[in-house]
Amino acid sequence: MPYEIPTLPALVTRVEADFERNAPDALRRSDAKVAARALAGAAYQLFGHQNWMAEQAHPATCGEEMLLLWAEWRLEEGRKPAVAAAGSVTVTGSSGFVVDVGTLYQASDGRRYIVTQPATLAAGTAQLQVKAETLGTAGNIEAGTLTAVTPVLGVNASAVIGPAGIVGGVEQESIEALRERVKAAFKNPSKVGNAEDFVEWALEVPGVTRAWALPRWMGPGTFGLAFVCDDDDDIFPSPAKVAEVQAYLEQKRPVTSEIYVIAAQRHAIALRIKVTPDTTAVRTAVAQSLAALINEEGGSGSIIPLSHIRAAISNAPGEYDYRMDSPTSDVVVAKNEVAIGVITWL
Repeated sequence: MPYEIPTLPALVTRVEADFERNAPDALRRSDAKVAARALAGAAYQLFGHQNWMAEQAHPATCGEEMLLLWAEWRLEEGRKPAVAAAGSVTVTGSSGFVVDVGTLYQASDGRRYIVTQPATLAAGTAQLQVKAETLGTAGNIEAGTLTAVTPVLGVNASAVIGPAGIVGGVEQESIEALRERVKAAFKNPSKVGNAEDFVEWALEVPGVTRAWALPRWMGPGTFGLAFVCDDDDDIFPSPAKVAEVQAYLEQKRPVTSEIYVIAAQRHAIALRIKVTPDTTAVRTAVAQSLAALINEEGGSGSIIPLSHIRAAISNAPGEYDYRMDSPTSDVVVAKNEVAIGVITWL
């Protein structure tokens, strides 16, 4: 049974009663009531501090400072850091001239990119490897052009960003995402290369937000691993991200296991729904409720019961009634797929 902390007025009343009981002949205008309020206030702060200490003792309820300590102790890599976007640009100019490491290029909106490897122009062109000066998603940029901040001898000022853009920038892991990883680590203390271990290791890679281990993917002693990056515009990973996760898991896996990181395919769930009342607020609430369900239950090799989809719609705030024409049965997600919802409002 949880301990109920007295309110401040209750503490004041309690201390006043103690004064009156122990000093029944005190003068009416004595300072007993003042002292009672001071003592009660001090006691109330102590109760509050004890409550705070109890919250810090568990990673599910502690504050950010304590959670970071929990993460350092329980997770091998701690909190996932922010990562700068990276990619390549093409420059032109006179053959034989060099673009040095540290050369800065700038986008029209002020974002700046640093050359990370020296390059020498051959046949009037060179491809430069660059990364964003700023960490996080702010450095991600689509195909276009950059301009040299300082002129480079023998090289034209304009640099062309390739079709793939400059991508891969990831924000620092949120506190709540870190909290979920710490809680999962406590639930799975062993590190022997089981399915939960591979999921935990995959989630240590910056940008990876959900992952699913697929035992016996290529036979005994093998695992498949599918994952998504929910904070990216496209949650399904690029070949470069798949290679990054594969390389990381190769360092973690037991010598007796083989790991195959796969690029999961998109399993679109066609949702045809009519809601009552049909307002923007209700549509938004239903969409958010369905998204939460699909994120929770629509991973690789899963089944989303039709009843869960119906319940998600019914439980959305503001929804009074609905009609759903599709789907009409449980949604089966293959092992190489991850589900997403595509809603058509009727």
